[in-house]
Amino acid sequence: MFSTLRKMILLVLGIPFVILGTRFLLDAGQSALVHQAAASWTPITVELVSVDHFSSEDQALGNQTLVDYRYEFEGRAFEGQFSCIGDECPQKDLHLSLRAAQEEKRPVAALVDPDDPAQSLLYRNLYMPLFLLKAGVGLFCFLTGSVAVIFGVYLLSGAGATKGAK
Repeated sequence: MFSTLRKMILLVLGIPFVILGTRFLLDAGQSALVHQAAASWTPITVELVSVDHFSSEDQALGNQTLVDYRYEFEGRAFEGQFSCIGDECPQKDLHLSLRAAQEEKRPVAALVDPDDPAQSLLYRNLYMPLFLLKAGVGLFCFLTGSVAVIFGVYLLSGAGATKGAK
């Protein structure tokens, strides 16, 4: 009974690792695909609606810049949002330069997807350390979970199950 329970635990603990790893890999992949696709997007100017800067004493959260903007593309109005945390921002003190642009009512350059104008980017920036972290953690969790699930299924129903029964 205990040997079957151990095999079930191995199987059950592997499933969340596969799910978590898949989530991290999809997130990293989406970031890379959007970054790559944005190379061919149409440059536009946007009007900044709000620029917020949040600071936290907790080093894990750091400083966050949150920007809301609106733009027109082919006669239709759209809204967009940009957010970055700490070193992930494309430039130091980004919130100060964007807030100055907002106060002076200066337009800011952005990119819009001509096939889906609701999708836009204020900055085409792929923060490589965060991308590598997501991809690395995703691969580790996915592979670890997959091995646990495969090994658990093998031990419960494959040759490992008949070997332990003798």
